[in-house]
Amino acid sequence: MGLKRAEKRLNEMDNLRDMGRFPVPIYLGATGNILQTIVLTYFLHGRVRSRAALPLWAGAIIAANVAPVMVLRRGLDEHSNYPPIAETDFFADQHKFAGWVYAVASANMLAWIVFAWAIFDLRRSPRVLGGVLAVALLATFLPAWIRPFAKG
Repeated sequence: MGLKRAEKRLNEMDNLRDMGRFPVPIYLGATGNILQTIVLTYFLHGRVRSRAALPLWAGAIIAANVAPVMVLRRGLDEHSNYPPIAETDFFADQHKFAGWVYAVASANMLAWIVFAWAIFDLRRSPRVLGGVLAVALLATFLPAWIRPFAKG
């Protein structure tokens, strides 16, 4: 029998597959954040149809998501507790992920904002908003959806 390696902790994440180990509440929070941003993008798009607003909007949303993390990370030190990935608490541990995770999350948010804006440019209606939200829900929550079917 070989020794089983201890599960990676948040600060040890070094692979996209590590993100598949998050507990369901993390996916719920991320999905909720994406869905909320799409709704806000829908309302902004209705008020400001200029594509020039898109980079400013995307930058503001990403900054609003990363700023609290930057503030909270200032309180981390060598004595900080980094739980195993699967035991991550949505509120207590959001600022403890490996740094690259925030870049991936920001890129994901940017992709959803641009996708939603482009769709709303083609057709803007509550029904279209519902469709974009449904696609985002399925795609963003996918790792949690497939977990029961994954082997081992």
